[in-house]
Amino acid sequence: MKPIARDEISFAFDGLSRPECVLCTASAGVFMSHDPIGVLHIAPDGSRGLHGRKDKVASGQFTPNGIALSNDGRLLIANTGLEGGVWQVDRAGDCRPLLMEVDGIHLYPANFVLADALGRLWISVSTRQVPRSKAYNADILDGYIVLWEKGTARIVADGLGYTNECRLSNDGAFLYVNETFKRRISRFAVGADGTLGPRETFVQLGFGDFPDGGVFDVEGHYWITSVVSNRIYRIDLDGRPHLVFEDADSDYVALAETAYREGRLSAEMLYADAGQSFNHIASITFGGADLRKAYLGTLKMQQLPFFRAPVAGSKPAHWHWSF
Repeated sequence: MKPIARDEISFAFDGLSRPECVLCTASAGVFMSHDPIGVLHIAPDGSRGLHGRKDKVASGQFTPNGIALSNDGRLLIANTGLEGGVWQVDRAGDCRPLLMEVDGIHLYPANFVLADALGRLWISVSTRQVPRSKAYNADILDGYIVLWEKGTARIVADGLGYTNECRLSNDGAFLYVNETFKRRISRFAVGADGTLGPRETFVQLGFGDFPDGGVFDVEGHYWITSVVSNRIYRIDLDGRPHLVFEDADSDYVALAETAYREGRLSAEMLYADAGQSFNHIASITFGGADLRKAYLGTLKMQQLPFFRAPVAGSKPAHWHWSF
């Protein structure tokens, strides 16, 4: 596949605030995380609505990260702030906790939430470390995946290296999990009851690569973003990554890489400005009528970069759901 050139990337919307996660739908518009409220909804006619916390929250307590749209029209928010948990916003605008702990374990930092076609939620919790920056190295393996179904939640995978976005394969047979600071993509066979099989390493990444977001295209290839190096990879079915785009600041990557290897990568360093034209590409989502408009979620930009993908994305479960 021919790499995407920098001049092929355009920008959509403006006035965004930490649009880390982006959801596209067939007719309900575009949703993106919006700090510190929750979710920004841009309707097809261009009108905007903010949904989430209206109360005053102390700094650092509520940071909307991964978002999802459920089959009954609720918005779901993974809170990576210290308050943690997965929150829900109904159509009336009421925002309240959905799940704050599992087996007595506080869900901090809840990183991502995925709603599937069966009404289940797959929730990634990056680490048990407080603050979470203690897990910015390869030796901490305490991230986990929670499955929520019909009001009951359980841990279905544990011992992961900073659990980030997770996605079901197009056939639903496997759950793919991005482990940011273990620098790998793992996958688990999914049983009929949601039980996961043993962890398999799908791909191990290298220098400067810290996988954050991921999404499948219609051909079953897995696209991922690397938040430090501003890279986008398309991974073959057999686990071979192909670089699709890069906007790396080599000095910053080298600085972060050295700190990572020496076990001193900090939040201040990780979230410093990065990239030449794009600042901390964190996720990728397919949208548009033909699912070939690839939006890039970021941690620090106020617009959404996007490009025309050479292959369509796979239709997500929420594609025809409304809010």
